[in-house]
Amino acid sequence: MPRSFDPSLMSLDVVPVRCPRCGEAQNTLDGATDPGAAAARVGCMVCGYTFEPLEYRRLLDARLLELQRLAIGSA
Repeated sequence: MPRSFDPSLMSLDVVPVRCPRCGEAQNTLDGATDPGAAAARVGCMVCGYTFEPLEYRRLLDARLLELQRLAIGSA
C-alpha cells in the first residue's frame, strides 16, 4: 500500500508519474538517487519533458492516490 505523501519526498520510493505532455508514466531520474534531492532532475523517458519540483510532487500525490484505489484486498 502506498505511503502517505511526504512533502520532502525523502522517504518515498521513486514512483513513475504521468507526463502532462504525452501521458506516459515512464520517468528518468538524473543527478541523484532520490527525486527530492536538490540535484535531482525527474523527466519523461518517452518525450523528454522535465518536471518542475513542485509539479512532480503534485503529480506524485495524484499517482499514489490512483495506485491506492487499485489496491485489492481488505477494505
